[in-house]
Amino acid sequence: MPSSFQPYKNILIHRLKNGDEKAFTEIYNNYWHKLLGIGYHFTKDKQMAEDVVHDVMLSLWQRKNEVSIDSLDAYLATAVKFAVFNMLAKSKRRDEIMDSFPSESSTNNIEQQLDAKFLEDYTNGIIEQMPEKTRLVFELSRHHSASNKEIAQKVNLSGKSVEYHLTKALKLLREKIRQIKMFFV
Repeated sequence: MPSSFQPYKNILIHRLKNGDEKAFTEIYNNYWHKLLGIGYHFTKDKQMAEDVVHDVMLSLWQRKNEVSIDSLDAYLATAVKFAVFNMLAKSKRRDEIMDSFPSESSTNNIEQQLDAKFLEDYTNGIIEQMPEKTRLVFELSRHHSASNKEIAQKVNLSGKSVEYHLTKALKLLREKIRQIKMFFV
């Protein structure tokens, strides 16, 4: 709008302050492209510029009773520039924060390591609470890779007794792990 329309712009501002949606629509339609150009000039990103202009227009409508506008052109242009700089500053800060965190794959790897460590500590606690012979048979089998025959000779048990203690240990581990899974699901 040429500056000779300043009295008309003042009427638009007055109508806007009184909640006139048609006045807002007229402002929106008359200024959208100009403000988009200003936003694009600073962002070099059409979507970001559109988002900024949309936010400025939305803010204008929401704050219509609070704002003091002498010149609609100057007010809207300044609002878009401020919003662009604010958005760019937030974006830069967000990037800096994201760069300071480990990458997602690194984070997942750390979580997996923590889960594995927790599970190992938990199972070791279960093993420690097993009856002595069952614990000894299980540890020889799983931690020392001894065969059932070797375990039977070391612990002075029959092959069937070794199988019994291994079955008992594995059953106990399964039950306890099943119980704790309920808390993590």
